[in-house]
This record gives sequence, C-alpha cells and structure tokens, in this order.
Amino acid sequence: MNSYLFSNLLKKGVKYFCFFFVVFFVARLFFLGVYGNSTELQHEKIGLIRAFLVGARFDVSAISYGFLPIMLLCLIALAIPSRFNKQYAKFFHVFSLISLLLVLVAYLSLIIIDFFFYQFFQSHINLLFFGIFYDDTSAVLDSVWTDYPIFKIGFIYLVVIVLWIGVAYYIKKRDNIKLLKKESNKEYLWFVILPLFFLGMRGSAGEFTLRREHTNVSTNEFVNSLGYNAIYSLKFANSERKENIINPDINALLANLGFTSKSEAQEVYRKGTSAAFDEDLQSITATNEFLEHNPPNVIFLQMESMSNHYFDLNNEKFNLLGELNDVLPELYYFKNGLSSNNGTIQTLENLVLGTPQTIISQSIYFDTPFSTSIAKPFKSKGYDTYFLTGANISWRNIDKMLQHQEFDFLEGSNAILNKIPNAEEFAWGVHDGFLFDYIFDKLKESDGKKPKFIFGLTISNHTPFEIPSNYKAFPIEMSKEIKSKIRIDEEMAYANFYSHQYAASELGRLIKAIKASPYGENTIVVASGDHNIRQVFEYTPEEGFLKRSVPILFYIPEKYKPTFFDGNVLAAHKDIFPTIFNLSLSNAKYTYTGDNLFDKNQTYRFALNGYEFIADDKGAVSMENNKPYYYIWANQEKRKLKVQKELDQHGQIMLDKMKSIYIIQSIKIFEDINAHQKAKR
Repeated sequence: MNSYLFSNLLKKGVKYFCFFFVVFFVARLFFLGVYGNSTELQHEKIGLIRAFLVGARFDVSAISYGFLPIMLLCLIALAIPSRFNKQYAKFFHVFSLISLLLVLVAYLSLIIIDFFFYQFFQSHINLLFFGIFYDDTSAVLDSVWTDYPIFKIGFIYLVVIVLWIGVAYYIKKRDNIKLLKKESNKEYLWFVILPLFFLGMRGSAGEFTLRREHTNVSTNEFVNSLGYNAIYSLKFANSERKENIINPDINALLANLGFTSKSEAQEVYRKGTSAAFDEDLQSITATNEFLEHNPPNVIFLQMESMSNHYFDLNNEKFNLLGELNDVLPELYYFKNGLSSNNGTIQTLENLVLGTPQTIISQSIYFDTPFSTSIAKPFKSKGYDTYFLTGANISWRNIDKMLQHQEFDFLEGSNAILNKIPNAEEFAWGVHDGFLFDYIFDKLKESDGKKPKFIFGLTISNHTPFEIPSNYKAFPIEMSKEIKSKIRIDEEMAYANFYSHQYAASELGRLIKAIKASPYGENTIVVASGDHNIRQVFEYTPEEGFLKRSVPILFYIPEKYKPTFFDGNVLAAHKDIFPTIFNLSLSNAKYTYTGDNLFDKNQTYRFALNGYEFIADDKGAVSMENNKPYYYIWANQEKRKLKVQKELDQHGQIMLDKMKSIYIIQSIKIFEDINAHQKAKR
C-alpha cells in the first residue's frame, strides 16, 4: 500500500476540512451576533456553549458529506504505484480545488439563504422554503432584488472564494510530494482518520444519527436554533415536505399520534369544552326568523401580513393604521388572535377548507369537492359566492381548487384591470385599494334578491413594499425605542410600515364606504391578517404569542349585532367562520373548526397556530424541535410568556387538545378525498 501518498493527501484533506469548518463557525457566530439578544442571552452562557458544540457536530457531518469524493481519492491513493506520486498528487490538487469550490459555493449559498430566511420568518429553512418554487417567480426575484443586499452578498462570495483559492495553493506549495519515499510507521497512524470521518458523517456515536432533538440544549428557542446549520435545516425541511405529502390514510394518522379511533380523538377534544358537533364534525346555527328574511351580505378579507404587533404600536406619530383608526373604535376587535398558519397559501386553505393538510391546491387532490368548504353553507341559503383577489387568480393553482368548492365567481387581477384600467400594480398584482373598489362594485351589482358572500385575498403588504402613487400617506416617525428594536435597515422598515398603513387604511376606507351606502345596514365585513410579519422585529421565545398574533376585526350593522362581546378572549382563525355563520345564517349546517366568538356560554377558549402552538388563559404550549415547551402568561395583556421547566398537567391537556383537533380535522379532509377518489374510479 502506498501509505506515504495516502497520508500526504489526507493531511491536505484535513486542512481543507478545517477551512470549511471555520466558514461554518464564522457563519454561526455572525448569526448569533445579528439575531441574538445580548440581554436575553447573558443568562444562557452554558446553553450557548452547548449549542455551539452541537452545532459543531452538525457542521462536521455536513462537511463530511461534501468531502466524500476527496476521501475516496485518498483511499485510491493506497493503490497508486510510487512512481506516479507526483502526477496523482497534481490531479488530486486540481480535483480538490474545483470540486470543493463547487461544494463551498453550494454550502455558502444555503448559509446565506438560511440567514435571510430567518430574517423574514424568524425560523431556519422550513416547509415554507419550498413554496418559493411554486410562487410567482418574477415577483419573488423582484422581492429579492429589492429587499436584500445583493452587492454585499456578492462581495461575501468573492471574499470566501478568493480565500479558498489562496488557502488551497498555500497548502499545495507547503506539501511537496516526493516521487519515491520509504514508508514510515507514523504514516499508518493516519488510518485512524477513516473511522473518525465516517463517524463525523453520522454525527453521533449513539443509536440515532443527528436529529432535531439533538439541538434541545436549553429552554430558550433561539439558543436551540443555533445548533442547526443551513444544510441540516434544508434536510429536515425536505423530510417534513415528504412527510407532509398528503396521504389520506386515516388509520396511519391515528396510529402516528397515539389514537385508536376518530371517536376517541373527538372525545379528547370535547373534554372540558362546550363544543357542539356530531360524529361527522357537523354543527348547525340556531333558527333565526330575522336572518331567514334578512340575510346579510358577508365580506371576509384575508389581509396580507396584518399584524397585531403593529396595532399595539400604532399611535398618532407612528401611524400604522391610517383611516382604519377612524372606524376601529366601532369594530369588534379581538386583540388576542392567532393566524391559522404562517404562510399565505396555508392560511388560505385552512380558512376556506378547515384543513391542517396543505398544500391541497398544488396536490393531486386539488379537484376534490370538500364538504368543509366555507362557501357551502352560504350556497345552501341562496347566496352568490365570490372569491376575489388582486393577485393572479391562478396563483398556486387556487382557481383550479376553488372552482370545486362552490364559489360561483373566481376573479383576480385581470378582472380588476378590465374594470378599473388605471388600477396600479406591483410585483404581486393589483394593490388592495383597487381590489376593495372592485368588491364594493360587486355589492352595487346586487339585484336585491340574492345576498353575497365575498372572500377577498389582499397582497399589498408584501415585499417589495410599495404603495400606489395616488395614496396620501399618514406620517410615520420611529421613536428611538422602535429604532433600537428593528433588525433591518430603517429604509426597509419604513417601507414596511407605510405598506401596512396603506393596506389597513384602505380597509378603513372600504368600511367607511359601506357604512355610508345603503349596504351599510345589511353587510358584515370581517378581516384578519393571514400571518404576522416577522421581517422587521426580532421576537424572543417569550414573545411567541405576539410573533404569531393577528387582529380579528368585525364590522357588524346594528340589526345584526351580538349581545355578548369580549375582545380579550383567546381567538384564532379557526373561530372566524363559525362566528360568521352564527351571525348571518339561520338553521345552517357547517363543518366545525372552532367556536362562536360572540357566544358567552363557551366554557373553554383557545387560540391555535400551525397546529404547533396553542394558547389559552393560563399559558401556551409550543412544539419546537419535536419537543413541547410550556409557558405561562407573564402579564395580563397576554403579550409576554414565561417558560416553565416542565410540561405540567394543564400543559398536557393543551397538547392533547392540539393533537386532537389536528386529527379530527385531518380525518374529515381525508374522508372527502377518499370518497372523491373512489367516485372517480
């Protein structure tokens, strides 16, 4: 065996490996410096050390996979005759330089993507990452060019590549391969690298290879997040993507979550609540003679990135609501609301279909007519049903999916532009104000015989943050305190603040217009954010509720007003349409997803986000890295949480509640899919 050549090349490989390790270490250090809160982390020194040690294991594993070809060449060197040492060494140098450069660029790209992904979502690469490939490509690229420092990123690539080439040539110059050399016993010591290398690939000497659970080194979510690197984040996200491919196997679903039957899951969910639904998950509104003869128009607006945090920050100098400020005191405003999910398409499908299983519109089951559709109860009562958006109506294939959900009219940006030729557009479509004008025109088209249900999807408060030229903005002035809390440059922060103000202001203008019109007496308007925006502010684990929180707003005419209202109750998207159905429809069947927010007899209320975060009056449970974390409220305003060392009895009840609602809703979706597939055969 040519142990001399083997050991010499392996020495080079180890030095190359160290360069990669330093790149990963610096990236993690930079991530900590940018996103870490020094005040919060000063008590987490032990946790930080553990996170960096775990991170080193993830880094070594990821780098080892990239170095497999190099290790293979080292092993081949054992069989190379000594007279070919120099030629083989030259080939090794050239191959290493080029192949590892490609690996370096790939890894560096993922590190940079993950860094900015965290800036936007406050999470490492996750399932939402794959949605980029299904979005409007030109709009995504436009947002990237506008929102991210392309030239600085290019400079980082240049510096790292130049350093790599310099280091590689330095190593080559220092290590001269001799044509022939007598073997030494010391060279055989390098064979110990082989088992260490493959152990490094595995990342663990234990029973399990590296998993998410290995990053659980603290009760602090951010500290735990430091253990990841971009490569493993993508790997875990891809595994979740495969696991989340919709597989309508009800028995497997029940077994995976520890339930034996649908009825058991329903029983667990009902425990301690006054939730009313039958075995088929059907509920029914009360008989109401007034509603029978006076069905109201209903407009629901899914507002892009409308944030409860921004509602809290809003004041005269820092005006984030515009004209909505004028009507907000007259609205029913639920201050403690959570979005169903943290992405637009996931929230849309959850609102329309009550589904934990997404993304349906881009799955093979897009043509399933779901019995859970929110349009169905309205159709049963003689409504015309509309889905209207400023985006392209074929975005994410939603038109193909929604046409099977009992919507009579599906119209997007092209329809608005045909009606309003001067409507202003940006990367994602037509701005919200023009969509609202279009919705108001639809009310005017009423023949007086059939009420209307309109679901509106807005897009303006989305990167790249732009507002129409005809919009007169209200003043926004950041205080020193707010400036100290933003984690992006001031220019982009202001762009987002004005974008949020514009969307909210146009919502206020629409409500004003409806109130001042004949439709103000018989039109209910409901609005909520599809998710909070996480790009501007850093949210600590103790602010986990605020990070997910969105406003839920109701404009209700006098004749339809409820007798009970408490804006401080825990609420979520799951409760919106059960509330709307009970406000507007008499003796109407609908699929249960949540509770009527205006029912004073509800014995237990909770808010839910992503089926991974649940909150009630006592606290919250958050699933992080496949581990539940239990929090209690730190203040009455329900904006701060305090982590607990263990999941107590109440925390377990909340966790069971979250699992059970996920199961019973998933089963309902699966039953519809299976029935439709059977009918197609």
